[in-house]
Amino acid sequence: MLKKLKDFFTAHTYVSVILSAILTSASLIFVNYFIAWFALCFLFIALFNVSNIRQALYLGFVFGGVSAGILNYWMIPAIMQYAQSSIILAVFCLLLCSLVIGCIYAIQFLVFIKTRFTGTAFSALFGNALLMASVWVLFEWIRASIFAGMPWMSYSIGISQASNLILSQPAAVGGVFILSFLLVLINYTLSLSINKEAWKWMLAPAFILIIHFLIGTFLYNNISNQIGDTNNKELKAALVLASLDPETVWDANNGNALVKNLISLNSEAAESNTDLILWSETVIPWTYDVDDDFLKEIAKATSVKKTHFLLGMSTAVDHNSDAVYNSAYFFNPTGSVLDRYDKGELLSLIERPLFEENSSIILPFLAGSGLIVQRGIRQQAIQTPWGKAGVLLCNESTVPAITSRYVSNQVSFLINLGNDGWFSDFFITKQHFYNSRLRAIESRKDLVINSNRGISGVIRANGEVGAQYQSDLSSVQHVKIYPNQIAALSYHYFIYAVLSVTVALLILKIYTILPSRVVSNHHEGRHI
Repeated sequence: MLKKLKDFFTAHTYVSVILSAILTSASLIFVNYFIAWFALCFLFIALFNVSNIRQALYLGFVFGGVSAGILNYWMIPAIMQYAQSSIILAVFCLLLCSLVIGCIYAIQFLVFIKTRFTGTAFSALFGNALLMASVWVLFEWIRASIFAGMPWMSYSIGISQASNLILSQPAAVGGVFILSFLLVLINYTLSLSINKEAWKWMLAPAFILIIHFLIGTFLYNNISNQIGDTNNKELKAALVLASLDPETVWDANNGNALVKNLISLNSEAAESNTDLILWSETVIPWTYDVDDDFLKEIAKATSVKKTHFLLGMSTAVDHNSDAVYNSAYFFNPTGSVLDRYDKGELLSLIERPLFEENSSIILPFLAGSGLIVQRGIRQQAIQTPWGKAGVLLCNESTVPAITSRYVSNQVSFLINLGNDGWFSDFFITKQHFYNSRLRAIESRKDLVINSNRGISGVIRANGEVGAQYQSDLSSVQHVKIYPNQIAALSYHYFIYAVLSVTVALLILKIYTILPSRVVSNHHEGRHI
C-alpha cells in the first residue's frame, strides 16, 4: 500500500502539491485538527524528489497560490457587495494575494532545498525534519510580522489545532508557531514513512503526536490548578449584541429607531446588576463627544445600577479633518471617561491605504463613507476596578505580538471588541474566534469577546470556552470573567529557539560539506 502511494504521488507531483494545498486550506477553514495531521505529507513527498532550484520554486508557488486562492475565496462576494466594486476588481485582489503568497512559499521551499542534508542516514533525515519545521515556522512568523494588518495573508497552519482543548495548550509556551512546528514534524515524518515504504517509520509521527498530547494535558492540568488556587473575585459582564447589518444606514428614516433599540438593550443589560457592559467595535457611527446625547441616555441606566461600560466608537483626530481613531472608551457608571484604547493594527486596504497613510490604494468599505482611519496614539492596557484589561479591536486578536505586549504589562484579563458583519457568512468568524482562543491560552488570561454578527462569548485562561453566542438578532448575553495575575511566557522565546536550531543545523551542514570538498580538491590536485 505504501509503495502504491509513493509511486502515485511521485509520478503526479503537482497533483500531490495541489492535494496538500486543498487539505491544508480545509483544515484552516473548518479549524479541523485531524486533517492537518496529514495535509502536508503529499507536498513533502513531492519535495523529496526535487533536485533543482526551478522545481522547488514551481512547487512552492503552486502550493502557496492554490491555498491562498481557496482561503481567500470570500474576497470576491465581500468586495462586490460591501465595497461596491466590480467582479474584475474582486478577482484581481484574489489573484494578487495568491501571487504574493505563492512567491513567498516559493522562496520558503527554495531555502529548504538549498540547505537540506543529503543522504539517507537517520541523522540526515532527522535533521531535514527539524530543518523543514524550523524554516516553515520562521516564514510563518515573517508573514505574521509583515502582514499584521492583513490577516488573510498570514494564515498559520497551527490555528487548525485550536479547536481541540488539549492540542492547543502548547501555545502557552510557543504561541501558534509551536503548533505549526509540531504539525510540520508530524507531516514530514509521515511522508518519510511513505517515501521509505516502511510501516515502522509510522512510529515517528505517532510518537510526536503522543508527546504533543501529553504535553498539552500537563499544561492544561497545570493552568487549571493555578486558576483554582487564585480564588479571584468574578467579574460579571453583559454583552450587548447589537447584531447590526454592515449596510445599516443611519439617517432620518431609521436613526431614531436604531438608537432606541440600543438604549433598550443597554437598559436590559444594566437591570441585570452586572459589573460591566461590553459593546462591540464602533457600534455607533459618530465620534465621541463629551456632550453626546446617546451616551447620556446610556449613563442614565448605568448610574442607577453603578455599572461601568466599555463602548467602541471613533475619536476625532482634530476638528479640522475627517480623520478618526478607531477607539474603545471605558466609562464609569455616570458616563465619565476613565480610559481609552485606540486601535494600532489597522486593516490594510479596508481601514487604511496600502503602504502609507497618504496612499489612495484602499477599498471603499469605509472610504466610501468619507472616514479616514489613522493608527491610534493610545495602545496601552486600560485601568479598571478589576485590574488592567488588555483591549484588542477586531483583527488585533490575530496578532500574537499584541497579546505578548500585554503579558509583559501584567494585565488581568483581555477584551476583544470586533465587527465581523462584513464576513459573517464566511469562515472568517470561526477563524476570529479560535485565534482569540489561542490568545487566551498564550496569555493565560480570560478573554471576553463581543463581535458584531461574529462569535461572541468568553474563553477561559486554560482555553475552555465558557460561553459562545452568534446571532443576527440583537440580544444581551451574560458571561463571567475571572481576572488573574498568572505569569505567562512570551512566544518570542520559542522563535529564538527555532532560530538557534536553524543556525545550528546550517553550521552542521557546512561542517559536513567542507571536509568532502577538501578531499575532492585534494584528489583532483593529485590527478593533475
